Amino acid sequence: MTWEDWQPWQVWLTGPGANWAGYAYDVELLTQAMPSGETDPAMLTMWARNTAKRIDAVGVNAGVHDLFEARRFCGWSAIAQLLGYRDLWMIQFPDLRLRDLYLITERIDDPTRATAARQGIKTWVVGEEAAA
Repeated sequence: MTWEDWQPWQVWLTGPGANWAGYAYDVELLTQAMPSGETDPAMLTMWARNTAKRIDAVGVNAGVHDLFEARRFCGWSAIAQLLGYRDLWMIQFPDLRLRDLYLITERIDDPTRATAARQGIKTWVVGEEAAA
């Protein structure tokens, strides 16, 4: 998570985010098969790290997981990222129960918020009381 994106996230953590038992950060989701013929573990690790998609945060409560994208200024790309993360999560971690997707932000325009809601994504904005 970048410093910019940390700004709304740190506020979230001291508010509603404190309700999660814990978080994992920078969670990698592989998008490609490992390169054929490569056997060096260090190279395989580097390749996976460089090509993976990374979820900002995964929260867990009672064995149920939620995916979080933190953005200081939220646009449609954050929605696309969360939807992609959800799909990859279900492929790579089919036994880990997934509940909700969240956008955590300082600012979001009405069309972006409405689009997120239509996709079932909860939005929390610094200064508002609850995720919608």
